[in-house]
Amino acid sequence: MSTPTLDRTWTQDASGVHLETHVKDFSVDAVRGDFQETVQVRGELDIATAPLLSAVLDTVLARRPWRVEVDLSAVTFLDAYSVSCLEAARRRLAAHRAVLVVRGPSPVARRVLGLTGFDRVVEIAEGIRAEAD
Repeated sequence: MSTPTLDRTWTQDASGVHLETHVKDFSVDAVRGDFQETVQVRGELDIATAPLLSAVLDTVLARRPWRVEVDLSAVTFLDAYSVSCLEAARRRLAAHRAVLVVRGPSPVARRVLGLTGFDRVVEIAEGIRAEAD
């Protein structure tokens, strides 16, 4: 069994610090703000790629933000294992009185979130977050 090649890049610009993690046809990008972190996921989120999301979320949660938004608008597949990773992050944030928000889930992601009941324990925000001028 071969291990997927992982490409992790840190960048910084005026909007904050970005952590980008890429595997073939899958990426996770984290953007750090003052008190909020945004994590954008693209591609298939499954048992093979969920550990990458967990690693990025671990990095994000270590900074103790008051809010973490996980953008699932570009997710093409989502499995129950991945939802359990999101639930673990939600519980860790709640322990510090912080919140996890799922932003704009794709139709596939929305269906799985509903089937697992995760949509009843986490805030689902619609659409893309507007950038501050």
